[in-house]
Parts: sequence; C-alpha cells; structure tokens
Amino acid sequence: MKNKSTAIASGLIGVTLFITSTAISAGEVWKIQSHLPTGHLVYQAEKAWVNNVNEMLGGRLQLELLPGGAVVPQNETIEAIGYGIIDGDITTPAYFAGRDKGFAMLADLIGGYDDWTQAFAWCEFGGGKELFQKAYDKYNLHFVGCSNAGIESVIAKKPIRSLEDFKGIKIRAPAGLAAGMFSKMGASPVNMGMADIYSSLEKGVIDAADASSYVMNSEAGYHDIAKYPLVDFHSLPVLSMSVNQKKWDAQPKDIQQILTTAYRDLTVQINLSDMVSRGEMMVKDRNKGVEPIHWSAEDKSKMRQLAKSVWAEAATASPLAKDAYQSHVEFMAKLGLL
Repeated sequence: MKNKSTAIASGLIGVTLFITSTAISAGEVWKIQSHLPTGHLVYQAEKAWVNNVNEMLGGRLQLELLPGGAVVPQNETIEAIGYGIIDGDITTPAYFAGRDKGFAMLADLIGGYDDWTQAFAWCEFGGGKELFQKAYDKYNLHFVGCSNAGIESVIAKKPIRSLEDFKGIKIRAPAGLAAGMFSKMGASPVNMGMADIYSSLEKGVIDAADASSYVMNSEAGYHDIAKYPLVDFHSLPVLSMSVNQKKWDAQPKDIQQILTTAYRDLTVQINLSDMVSRGEMMVKDRNKGVEPIHWSAEDKSKMRQLAKSVWAEAATASPLAKDAYQSHVEFMAKLGLL
C-alpha cells in the first residue's frame, strides 16, 4: 500500500512538473516598440538589453523589441499601449508633448544636469519616476523606469568657448526648450530635420547643430566639416519604458522586480559604452584636426541660469509642466547645481 501511495505521489509530481514546464515554454510575448531605427547605437543597446532580460525571465515572459514606427508612429505609442495594440515602449516622452507640454520637461531638461548620473538620480530619488507614473496613469500605462542615452554635444564649425561666443551663431535646434535656451544665449535657432544638418553645415546655412552625442555625431561624419564640437553640453534625453498596466498587474512580483531592476542597468550600459567609445573617438578626431571644446564650470552655471528662465516660462503651460519644473529645480538645488 505504501509503495502504491509513493507511486501515486511521484506521478502527481511528474504531472505538476510537466504542467509547469509547459507553462514556462508557452510564456507570454510582449511587443515593445522603440522610437529608434535598427541601425542606431542606442537601439542596439536596447536589443542587447532585451536579450539579457529574456534570459533572466527564463521563458515565463518574453520581450520582443521592435524598431521605431514598426506598428504605430512614435508619437502614438502612448495610446497604443493602453489599447493593447502593442504591449510597451522604450522611447523619449518628448513625442507626447502635443498631449501635455509637461512631457517635454520630463523628457529632457535642456541645460540642466551636467551628466547622466545626475539626471538618473533625479528619476530614481528626486521624484521623477513618481511624476512619470502620475502622467501615465490616465493612459493605462505602468512606468517601468527612465533610463537616459547620455549627455549630448553640439556640432560647431566655429569655436564656441564661452557663453558670449554663442551670440550670432545660427544653430539647428528643435522647437521648444532647446530653441528657447539658445535664443537666451544670443544664438539664432533654425528648425530643420536631422537629414538636412550635414548639407546645411557644409553650405554655411547654419554654424552649429543640436543633434546627438559626441560619438554619434562623429560617426555620422559631422566633425569632418565642423571641427569644434562642444562636448557634454546641454541635453540629456530620457528613455522611458512603459507597459500596459493590466498586463503588468498580471505578472508575478518577481517578474515585475526583474524588469524594474534590469531597466536601471540599461542606463549604465549605454553610458559606460559611450564613455569608452568617446575616448577612442576623440583621439581619432584630434588626429584629423578636430578640437573638442569643454566649457568651464562657470560658463555652464551661467547657461543654467538662463535655461532656468526658459523652464519657468514652460512651467506655466500645464499642471504637469509646473510639477516637473518644481521637481527638477528642487533636486538640482539639493545637488548644488542651482
């Protein structure tokens, strides 16, 4: 009788293991749309991150990364996630500024932080992630985290060694906070697409351009014609990850924690990789006659004070913009930046 009971118990254990392994192998797949094309360096970092996370998830859940525009336009992912058309995104919330101008200040506080660690600390410990969640609640989204792609540089054909040197500079800059800040510094912002930057620099239509990081600008060939890049200057675009709230709630706590904790690591991987690549790139650039320019702490502080007036004006646009402004300013004061 004892042997029979043991056999039955063993059978039940076997069935349980079979059911469990079947459930794991048939894990749910989440389609996560990026805002970037497949060839972009940050997209490649996101792809490597997804592969690592899928290994940690062990088949219980699987993420599938899609390039920008694969399912819906980049500025429509916020509704598409809520409606279940896609399951999540990794994107810049600046795409959602048409719905609420507060998203622009959450996405990138132009002229604010000195490096990615400060902006990342604001997200984690300065109230940033709570503000994002509050903004996303109305769209049925869960906010996973706000990574960032590192601080951007300015492409320049003329040396801009101080705040005064910006006077009269014609600079390509997107409308909004960036254009407002450059105007305050005496430059003349020109709104144009990324595809037009190279030819406009080459023909002298513009003297400088707000485009991307030092490494990406150099790889795109901009430094071949604009040999005075202004390094680590003004922009720290957030990479927000959000997913459908109901699908998030349906996941066990350990999977939620894996996704939350792992997403923090994406920031580290992107920025450490950029740091190493930038050092090598600068050596090559200098050998070709490029002069990377770094502003003094004094000039950066002057720029931040001008930028602060642009933020204050933008803060009047909506309650979210006001909350974002107050959150950033209070945190920068805590860090000694203001």
